[in-house]
Amino acid sequence: MRKNSRTPALFGALALVLTLGAAVLADAQDLRERGLAAIRSLTGCFLVDYSFVEVESLRPGYTRDPRVYDVNRDKSVKEWITAEQITPDRIWLQRILFAADLDGAVRVDSLLRHQSEDWEFNARSLYDFTGPQTWQPRDLRATPNLWTRRVTNLDDGPRYQCAGAWSAGGYPEWSCDSYAPIPGRETRDMGRSDYQTLDRRTRIVAYGSSFLERQNNVKTLHVAGVRTPLVRELGKTWYVRLPDGECAVGAAFARDRAAFWGLLRETWDGVLNGAGPFVERTPPGQPPRFVEMFEVEEEFLGKDLTDPAVRAAARARILRVIDAYRAP
Repeated sequence: MRKNSRTPALFGALALVLTLGAAVLADAQDLRERGLAAIRSLTGCFLVDYSFVEVESLRPGYTRDPRVYDVNRDKSVKEWITAEQITPDRIWLQRILFAADLDGAVRVDSLLRHQSEDWEFNARSLYDFTGPQTWQPRDLRATPNLWTRRVTNLDDGPRYQCAGAWSAGGYPEWSCDSYAPIPGRETRDMGRSDYQTLDRRTRIVAYGSSFLERQNNVKTLHVAGVRTPLVRELGKTWYVRLPDGECAVGAAFARDRAAFWGLLRETWDGVLNGAGPFVERTPPGQPPRFVEMFEVEEEFLGKDLTDPAVRAAARARILRVIDAYRAP
């Protein structure tokens, strides 16, 4: 029988393909595990120190705002941050924010479900913020092995998202650029309404006992589809770890509401499914959507959301609020 001289070469090529495939899978697994470990390290009780300042005017005639945004000027802000593993590749961070007087007394009326962070490895898509109240889905399958960070509104609706990798060696870092709405700190605390959007550059460094989020942002006018840079700002948020007991009031607040928040997340997952854009609107004379959603939360607080009828009723109420604030 004639021996095929090409057989050894074919087996060699197949072995090479299998070896390379195994290496690729191992690299992906390493990137996933590295990210999971870094993200889990961002949980616990933290003293949070926000600081932002304008550093460079980018539009002729604009005068930099000399004020420094310092959240702890007359109080101490703390956050209780928890993690929930949704799937092997998806982890959800929930933040509960509250303030204490300088003598340590908790301001009970300051308790707030702050932003959520939805982290996912190898996400198929994300929603890009493209202009005021508008988000467009973007396919991510051409850029695998990245960790997508979705920062939500106070009611888990979209705010800003982007994808990047957690670094290897030294302290874990994650960096990403995204376009976003004007921050609440600007409209609420600084009285700003002269711009609409923010070009954000974010860098997170996880130190274990603390973590740091640096921002290099450009406040931007977004009018009639045209973006005009206004001024550059630099910011940093330090999260300094405290004993968990110092966030007991935040932990209790979260415990009572966790079931509703889980249903809220599931409902938004069904809405933001990547099938089409999401465009918000605020009905005339109505408060922001998160205010209405807080009222739904209070309505179902203490009710048994494992009961199918109660759960269906809560989901229907959530969807009614979402639909009322969504452009047709």
